[in-house]
Amino acid sequence: MFKMKRICHLIFRLLFLLDGGVWSLRNLSITVPRAVYSGEGQSALLQCSYDLEGAPLYSIRWYRAETEFYRYVPREMPPSMVFPLPGASVDLDQSDRNQVRIVNMNRQLSGDYQCEVSADAPLFHTDIRSAPLTVVDPPFRAPQISISEDVYSRGDVLRANCSVDESYPVPNITWIIDDHKVAETVSWTSELDFKERSAFSQIAISIEDAEPYRMGITYTSSSLNRVYHNPYYDEKKLNHDVIQYTLVPPPTGQFSLECASTIYDLYSRKSEPVYIRMADAPYPAPRSRSVTGDESSGVRRSSKALLTLVSAITSVYLTL
Repeated sequence: MFKMKRICHLIFRLLFLLDGGVWSLRNLSITVPRAVYSGEGQSALLQCSYDLEGAPLYSIRWYRAETEFYRYVPREMPPSMVFPLPGASVDLDQSDRNQVRIVNMNRQLSGDYQCEVSADAPLFHTDIRSAPLTVVDPPFRAPQISISEDVYSRGDVLRANCSVDESYPVPNITWIIDDHKVAETVSWTSELDFKERSAFSQIAISIEDAEPYRMGITYTSSSLNRVYHNPYYDEKKLNHDVIQYTLVPPPTGQFSLECASTIYDLYSRKSEPVYIRMADAPYPAPRSRSVTGDESSGVRRSSKALLTLVSAITSVYLTL
C-alpha cells in the first residue's frame, strides 16, 4: 500500500511538471537521531523541515516501517492524531507540525522513519523523506580481555580474546595497543529480529625485532567490513578467524593491550588494560663507583694509614 502510494505520487509529480506547474513544497528534510537508549523515560525527537512557499499546510504524517503513528492536520480539531506504537507513546505536548517526540523507547522501535508533508488545495503537493533510527540495549559489563601470556620473547605470537556481553545491536570491537587503535571488528545485526547477541574478537600479535618501534595491522578477518593496510602483511599467516598483527617491541620492552566495545556514537566502553612485558628486558645497570669523588678519597686515606703503619714498624725494628 505504501509503495503504491509513492508510485501514484511520482506519477502526479510527473504530470504536474509536464503541465508546466510550479511546486509549492520545497526543501523537505528530516532529522532523526541515529541511535538512542532503550528504557523507561528514554525518548527520541524526530524533526521535519520544509518550505511550502506560502501555500497552506494540509497534513504532516509520520511513519515507522511504513506504518503511520502520528498525524498533524491543522484544519482538524484537535490537529494531532496518534496511532499505537508497540510499547511506546507519543508526547503530544512536544509534537506538532515540525516534530514528533516518542517516549519510553524499546528496541522493537528500531527501523526507518518517514515524514510525509502535503500542501493544501488546490495542488496537494506531497513529498516524503526517511532516515534510520536504532534503539540500543547496551552490554551490562565492560569488555573482558584474556591473553595467552603476559611475558614474551622475540619471535613469539601472543594471542588475546575480547568478549562482550549480549546487547542490541551487536557492538563493534576495537583493539588498542599503547593507546593506539590498531584494528576493529565491525559487527553485523540482522534486521529480521531484535535479539540481543554477544560479540567476540581474537587477535594474534607477532613479536618482531627488525625495525624501530612501530605498529601496523596485517590482516582483518574476511567477515569484517574494514581492512587496514600494513607492510608486514604475510599471506602465510592468514587466519580467517583471527586478526593478525605485527609488532616491533617498544624500547622499554613493555606495552599495554585493551579492547573497546562501541555502538554508533552513543556507547563506548573499554576493558581493563593488560600489560605485557619482554622476558629478557634489560634491567637498569648498577650505579658505577666513582673514581674521583668520595670513593677515591677513601682509597687515598687507607693508603696513607698503611704507609704510616709500615713506617712505625720500620722505626721500631731499627732501634732494636
